[in-house]
Amino acid sequence: MTTKSCFGWAMGFALLIGVNTTITAQDQNTAAQPTAAATSTMGMPGANLKSGVSTGKDLAISAAKSADHTILFRALRVSGLTEQASSKGPFTVFAPTNEAFNKLPEGTVDGLLQPAAKGKLVKLLAYHVVKGKLTSDQLQDGQKLKTVTGGTLTVGKQGDTVTITDGAGNTATVNAADVETTNGIVHSIDTVLMPAEGGK
Repeated sequence: MTTKSCFGWAMGFALLIGVNTTITAQDQNTAAQPTAAATSTMGMPGANLKSGVSTGKDLAISAAKSADHTILFRALRVSGLTEQASSKGPFTVFAPTNEAFNKLPEGTVDGLLQPAAKGKLVKLLAYHVVKGKLTSDQLQDGQKLKTVTGGTLTVGKQGDTVTITDGAGNTATVNAADVETTNGIVHSIDTVLMPAEGGK
């Protein structure tokens, strides 16, 4: 898949978050910190992501502003993807938490947020997106998922536990599943997914 195509899918991913197209240094600092007033309802500012919630909105206006995903929000903002975002779907998004990003080697996140790394950041975000709407019930043990970058993710399923293994051999556990919008679905994960070295 071309870089241009990756941009299109990652832009749709950005729309899911419902962030603004204008960013300032103050916006970045605000986005990186959880809101104090947390509730149990997904879609409320500062809420923690909860399984099985339906926003009743499409990906363009579903404000998935989870307190657990502020680093992801910041990455989407500084990438500039929201300016040309598309709401086409459906697709499935595996959304890394703050804890997932914090597991990366020191300096990795800061490096990805630099202007020179924009292309790499776009591809990384798009690697977390699969075409089609896949609920946790539809995910099967050993199932291979093709990301919109052309990479591969492998599903693991034992009872109610769902894991996703990336091309580099890292395994992420789904910690909040089936956050549904009218044209897509989100599964929160505890590890950032990475393609195989030199892969898509």
